[in-house]
Amino acid sequence: MTVDDTTFINVIPSATYNVEVWEYVDGHRPHRMGRMDYKFNRDSFPGFIYRMFPGIDFVQIHNLQKRINPFFDFEV
Repeated sequence: MTVDDTTFINVIPSATYNVEVWEYVDGHRPHRMGRMDYKFNRDSFPGFIYRMFPGIDFVQIHNLQKRINPFFDFEV
């Protein structure tokens, strides 16, 4: 799922670090910015995203969480 024009979130429910944030460097080469265990630490997700994207607001973070939660059978 996209965050903006150059970054996206990859969700891998079966992995230990099941949420990864990637950015395209030089317009085409992906680079992982960070990863976390969303299933057990989802309360820290807003701070995790905010540190990488200080211009993002909490409504946008909440909307990202609403898109991620179904992968882990969490309420939307």
